[in-house]
Amino acid sequence: MTGLDADRAYCRVALQRVSRTFALNTRLLRGTMGEAVRVGYLLCRTADALEDSWADTPDAMRARFGRLLAALAGDAAARDGLAAEARARASAGADLALVAELPRVLRVAAALPAAHRAALERGVTTLARGMCRYATRAAERGTAVAYVDDEAELDDYCWIVAGCVGVMLTELFAAEYGAGAGGLQAQRLVLAPAVGQALQLTNILLDWPNDVRRGRCYVPATWLREAGLAPADLVRAGTPAVRDVARRLETKARGALARVPDYVDLIPVRRVRYRLFCVWPALWALGSLRHARRDPEFPWGPRRPKLPRAEIWRSAIGSTLAVRSSAAMRRLYTIVGGGSWMPNPSSR
Repeated sequence: MTGLDADRAYCRVALQRVSRTFALNTRLLRGTMGEAVRVGYLLCRTADALEDSWADTPDAMRARFGRLLAALAGDAAARDGLAAEARARASAGADLALVAELPRVLRVAAALPAAHRAALERGVTTLARGMCRYATRAAERGTAVAYVDDEAELDDYCWIVAGCVGVMLTELFAAEYGAGAGGLQAQRLVLAPAVGQALQLTNILLDWPNDVRRGRCYVPATWLREAGLAPADLVRAGTPAVRDVARRLETKARGALARVPDYVDLIPVRRVRYRLFCVWPALWALGSLRHARRDPEFPWGPRRPKLPRAEIWRSAIGSTLAVRSSAAMRRLYTIVGGGSWMPNPSSR
């Protein structure tokens, strides 16, 4: 096995370690497209590790993000320095172990065709710069303050960590298969951020029990003030105010999820693998929202509700039958979504 082959093998294994769910739908993609998406995800998770798994002073965090950005631009010294620093802490978890192997991931990225490389660099650079801005500000403010100030910042944060990834994937699609005729690519790029935003908003809601307890509250500060809540109140009791804030976030997430079929409609039916790649996470997000309804303690309880494996595969298999038809896909969407998950306060 050559050095590059070994690096590619590492990337396949690493994806399983840092995201088993994303690894499932990535298997749908073949050849250069599959490799580009896999590497792009690992680079995004590298940036995410600097935000979530490597708490430090604002200056130290800013310096690490600076090295990552320089590494993405081709600075070998910055790349190796960041990897070496992470290697000393890699026992802390899979995320930092991934940072320690940054040179391997970047070598695989460098072997991609130019158009694929350019899409990855644009997307991951946008993500890393934005994460740096929010992460260093949060380190300066402390954990008692909401991570975002208002709904506009929530939208901006979702763009930074997920919406730009939707654009990156759409650019990779064009690099692999062509942009298509009649302005299709321009239409896709308009809808692409909503696809990422939908998944991010769903994760913010479902991760609420864990995030708030570790001092990371993504509910906007303005929403909390309107409800008379502090971040810590979100996990103390199932009060009407907490339910109302959760409903508000759920409504926003469902609104974004409702736009995913519009994006998929712009992908040629013959590209069925990419259509499924986009549809599966959205169906899992809808199923997760529905599943959360079955947990009487969510979202103030001690854990994130997890969609059972059987339901993950049931929706995935169902989508293989529906993905070629816009009407059938929307019917499946309705079935999996199942309506609002939040219980009526009067029923409790």
